[in-house]
Amino acid sequence: MFNLISPEYSFERFCHLMLGKDPTAVLDAASAEITYARRNHRETTKDADFRKGSRGRAYCDNLQRLVGLCMGSIPSDPAPDFLMTVKPLVMNLLQRWEIGDLRQFFADVPDEGLPGEVLKVIDFVTVVVSRRDLDSADIQSTLGALRRLTESPETARRFFERVEISFHGYDQIPQELFEIDEVRHFVYKLDEQFPYWLFFLSKRHLGLQCLLYSLLPPFLTEEGRAQVFPERINELLTRRWFPAMNQICQYVGFSSHQIDQLTDRTMTYITQGRLPLDG
Repeated sequence: MFNLISPEYSFERFCHLMLGKDPTAVLDAASAEITYARRNHRETTKDADFRKGSRGRAYCDNLQRLVGLCMGSIPSDPAPDFLMTVKPLVMNLLQRWEIGDLRQFFADVPDEGLPGEVLKVIDFVTVVVSRRDLDSADIQSTLGALRRLTESPETARRFFERVEISFHGYDQIPQELFEIDEVRHFVYKLDEQFPYWLFFLSKRHLGLQCLLYSLLPPFLTEEGRAQVFPERINELLTRRWFPAMNQICQYVGFSSHQIDQLTDRTMTYITQGRLPLDG
């Protein structure tokens, strides 16, 4: 087993421990941390890589984004919590080195708070639900971040299908996320307050699928799913998700043609799986 800089997969701790180092040292440390974390995971679980949506995967993904930053490349989909976590380290580096356009970019990133002003400088949001919030069924932090997306028609339109949601803290549990009671209970509570998933969530990622399955009966056989899911999904869509989608579409001024296109993409996602990332 390799010794990690942050054995608990805390990106915040990793960035804190990098303060005072030069860009090359940070780049090398982040690259090594990714390699060692994945090797340790393979040796422990025999899985080739961390599961999507897991804390380990998020940690490595953030480290990879940090590697890009050290090379002067701004990631195309920086989550608000990533930007605010990495900003102190970036500003520390910029005291002695100029790295691409990072100085200008991070000047517009607030030091704290979600997403607020951050929404003005990014074009993709990943809403991360912590294990602590899941265990306590506390939706307020997540709900607050989501509600900022609807603060104005302009903000809502900007983040049309440019939001992802992920759940952290269950890396070592063999169950699918949507089979875990805490995740299912959290999603039920969140959906009661924010049903606008079809408008905001990307159809090229798996967050929407996790939400959908969390609202359906778990632990069914393939035959059981074929019998039960179509009726349950139709009920969820027609009674809740499609009306909520239409409400936001009207709020931002979408045409009937745009609404029809979104409806078609939604049904393709649900029946055939996520759309290709490069499509």
